[in-house]
Amino acid sequence: MNIENCKSGKNLILLIIILGSVTAIGPLAIDMYLPAFSEISENLAAPQNLIQLSLTSYFVGMTLGQLIYGPIIDRFGKKPPLFIGLIIFVITSILCCFVTDAKQLIILRFFQAIGVCGAMVIPRSIVRDIFSTQESARIFSHLMLVMGVAPVLAPILGSFILLKFNWRGIFIFFAIFGLICLYVSYKFIPQTKLANKNEKISSAFKKYREILCDKNFVICATTSGFIMGSLFGYITGSPSVYMDFFGMNSQEYAMFFALNSVGFIGAAQINARILKKFKIEEVLGKSLLFMACSGFVLLLVTIFCPVFWAFIFIFFIFLAGIGGTSPNLTALALKNQTTHSGSASALLGAIQFVFAVTVSFVVSFLPFNGLISMSLIVGVCGIIAYNIYNLLK
Repeated sequence: MNIENCKSGKNLILLIIILGSVTAIGPLAIDMYLPAFSEISENLAAPQNLIQLSLTSYFVGMTLGQLIYGPIIDRFGKKPPLFIGLIIFVITSILCCFVTDAKQLIILRFFQAIGVCGAMVIPRSIVRDIFSTQESARIFSHLMLVMGVAPVLAPILGSFILLKFNWRGIFIFFAIFGLICLYVSYKFIPQTKLANKNEKISSAFKKYREILCDKNFVICATTSGFIMGSLFGYITGSPSVYMDFFGMNSQEYAMFFALNSVGFIGAAQINARILKKFKIEEVLGKSLLFMACSGFVLLLVTIFCPVFWAFIFIFFIFLAGIGGTSPNLTALALKNQTTHSGSASALLGAIQFVFAVTVSFVVSFLPFNGLISMSLIVGVCGIIAYNIYNLLK
């Protein structure tokens, strides 16, 4: 598939499906094993907060790995680094099946994240190479329809594997899915930029410093970081809140987690349709206001009315807001980054995951019950995101 052919018709749909599926590896490797936390904790004879650190180590790997991939992509093109990353992901997924203690799992999850970073960074930069800013936002929204299937189906599929096999079977699934993505990437993803010998990996920090001089990038990336922080605060804290505080079993947790993901995906598709009529900046401003308001209401509900259905409803609304803002922030952050799209995409992802790592750690160790810790972090991140974008733009 060449660049011109993939801009319309069936080829565009195919490109969206493939890029979305490859990008879905990242969230899939997070969401699918969340229902298994209790079983992993029991099987490895480790406290659950130690098992939660395997999620944090994954976030750390995602942060550092993306910074490593950026200059490599600009030097060697898009496809070779993607292939190497997917191979690392497959190998580490297989090794996770043989761990005997929590420390081994934590270490392997770090290297698994290093492998999956290419699948996160490269699709973003490919979209930036092919489409304009307004079109990119629409494509990112459509990608969420495909990659968003991961958080919808992942907890359900993870629970099914737990019932039929055990938690180690989840990592076997990761390996198989990684191999499938490796094949379709080789077969169908276009090489939007070829290897460039003039791009020196040793000048990575200089590139990142130049990108950080772009005020537009910094504002959008920081705002996106707080949005990502709110999302991963939910992902980290939700197993404890849903299963311990509200007394759900793993299957019930998976169902409500999937329901929230449907709202996330639906809002992204609404965003794509709205962008046909309105400028991306206008849409983003309204979406961030929506998130700030719902985040404030979430705090009120948690403090004064911690009733199950009230909590579920407002969280559904808040997560839908994330689906409506994330594509636009990504497109705007990469707006001026035509020369080093790989490094810009990597730096954007790294900034997002710095917030994710920080929030994941804070949620795990705040001295409150799980419900208050998660709601406090998520709501405050949503409010701060709105204020950063509107005060600094």
